[in-house]
Amino acid sequence: MAQPIKAPVVVDRVVRHTDDVVTLHMTAGKKLPRFVPGQFVHLTREVFDPAGFWPDSRVFSVANSVADRRTISLTISRQGQYTSGLIDNVSVGDEMWCKGPYGEFTLGQRDAEDHVVLLAGGTGITPFCAFFDSALQNDDLKPKRVTLHYGAARSDLLIYRSLVERLENRQPQCFDATYYAETVNGDLQEVVHGAIDIDRVVNAIPELDLATFYLSGPLGMIRAFERALLNRYGVAESRILIDAWE
Repeated sequence: MAQPIKAPVVVDRVVRHTDDVVTLHMTAGKKLPRFVPGQFVHLTREVFDPAGFWPDSRVFSVANSVADRRTISLTISRQGQYTSGLIDNVSVGDEMWCKGPYGEFTLGQRDAEDHVVLLAGGTGITPFCAFFDSALQNDDLKPKRVTLHYGAARSDLLIYRSLVERLENRQPQCFDATYYAETVNGDLQEVVHGAIDIDRVVNAIPELDLATFYLSGPLGMIRAFERALLNRYGVAESRILIDAWE
């Protein structure tokens, strides 16, 4: 894994998906380390003196592959005072600092993974997006089979569906996705009405012993999935990887 560094970043573009979810596209002031899909950075809005201590910050998963070692994208949801201040006040041209990369919730790095099952709730899709972006750029999907179950409160909040569909179209033999929404709005097709159903997920897996599960999203949802996989289906703990957030 690359050694973390501290780097200044400038906000190039702000995409406001809703009042509570934004994506920041930023450019770093110096070359970034090589990221592994699924890693995260610490982001701070405060002025940072490299000779001093790191200021108050929050952790966000990186949503792109950072292939050019300069551009970095973060999708941020409103979780508290810090993220609220960031979402409500961020503008193009703002200068910030990031520190990273960090994290072991990395996809495509384990040779023994025959079938990877990704379960993402809301902006929990973000750590998987860097993996999708990398697979598209390199035209290479390392696990033999990848299945995504992607859910949101409303169908219009499936904000990375277009990225997922690009990979579906590129790798139809080894990648497939199912979308879920508790409220289906607009004209989106093929969205399952309701939350992700862990029993439906497991029952659709032909060889459960060969599946590795990556769970990302709200803590309550992820812990419920983890308990079901461990206790109801006997999935080995080593085959359940978690990136849970409050």
